[in-house]
Amino acid sequence: MLGNQTTNALGTYDFTQMDLVQLNKPSEGQDVAVIETNLGTITAVLYAEFAPKTVANFKKRAEEGFYDGKPFFALQKGIYAITGASNDEGTEGITDDGKFIENECSVNLWPFKGALLGYSSQQGYSDSRFFFTGALEITEENKKELRGYTDQETSAQVIPDELITAFEKRGSVPGFAGTYTVFGQVINGFDTLDKILWSASDKNTMKPLEEIKIVKVTLDSYKDGKFTIEEPTSDKYLTAKEIAELQNESNGTSGSNSSTAGSSDSSSN
Repeated sequence: MLGNQTTNALGTYDFTQMDLVQLNKPSEGQDVAVIETNLGTITAVLYAEFAPKTVANFKKRAEEGFYDGKPFFALQKGIYAITGASNDEGTEGITDDGKFIENECSVNLWPFKGALLGYSSQQGYSDSRFFFTGALEITEENKKELRGYTDQETSAQVIPDELITAFEKRGSVPGFAGTYTVFGQVINGFDTLDKILWSASDKNTMKPLEEIKIVKVTLDSYKDGKFTIEEPTSDKYLTAKEIAELQNESNGTSGSNSSTAGSSDSSSN
């Protein structure tokens, strides 16, 4: 389902200014979303500084109770789980003006495990729909491929080793980088996230075989001691062998190609 996105912002990034904010402690007063699901509760911080329109739309929908009762309509085991559609099929979402929100990709935000990414049926844009990111095994071959992105003029490596190391240690789906707006990051509830991400889904429709839904989204603000900060569950990721099997099964459909570790297209390459 995620294979229709081709617009990629990686070639516009100034990596010398990169600050991996998702690896830092949240700031006092930072927006927090407490997402209660029928499988448990997930708490995430939101990054209005870097994705103001996407976060504003998410917060408005949460305040309206729009997300309450919304099902996860598409799931690729271990890789992503999408929710927030205005219809059960997942083909529509909403914004205040009815228009898609243009991607707000940032060099500071990446598809680490537990990242919240904006989604829509229009490439380069999002609406009320969003998805949680899982993690893939990052092999030596993947790391070599990521280091292979070079500047056309200088032949210098584009993606810093600091980021590649973070992909590996933190867990990530690098193929989503620069293609979808990262606007939040799970800080606790990784056990619930794994329950969701590792649920079975229909191989053709990607719909979960058992209902998974949001019960309620509550907005809050971060304060020291109020919310527990957890490390991602590093033992839960899709192995290289499993990724290859998925690609063989799908023949390049259902988003498997866009989910591989080194599949992002960079205009700098």
